[in-house]
Amino acid sequence: MSDVIIKANERSKIRVFAVNLPPGEVADTLKTQPKPDVARQLLNSPHLNTSSTEIFPVSDLTGVGLSGYLGEGYAVGDEQLAADRGKLDGLDGYVLLLFSDSFAGAETTLTPSPELTLIGTYTEARPSDDVTPITADSAKPYSGVAASDPPVPPRGPAGSAMVILGLIGLVALAVWWLLA
Repeated sequence: MSDVIIKANERSKIRVFAVNLPPGEVADTLKTQPKPDVARQLLNSPHLNTSSTEIFPVSDLTGVGLSGYLGEGYAVGDEQLAADRGKLDGLDGYVLLLFSDSFAGAETTLTPSPELTLIGTYTEARPSDDVTPITADSAKPYSGVAASDPPVPPRGPAGSAMVILGLIGLVALAVWWLLA
């Protein structure tokens, strides 16, 4: 497989790799090693942060499919998935999903092992940064009117009686516990 180049400050990208190993072998490896370690081995990147990487069998997505998982689970746009839908939903065995946060904004070149095939790179939908500021006077800090002073808890003999009854209850409970 050729190198995969990740640009500096990349965000919201998901790279989907097919794992070209027998499913039983991958399952056995995942039973004995943590997923982040397996991902680093497959990606030939021993220092890569792969804590968010996913490795799972496509059969876990029965009824949804990999394209549905990416679309519904990660908000990848339908227009991006349309070209690869057949390829994504036709995969079997295991897949590896690698996210942009694994690179911490650093420019990186990956040389994945031959056991991986890059299926595609997809962008998660991000909410718009275009926000209209609220300019109403009521939105300004400290512009509200205080409703009233908070109620003051009652003081006096009723409060003292409650404390005494509470202490008597605790002593009774302690005596009962010691005698039981």
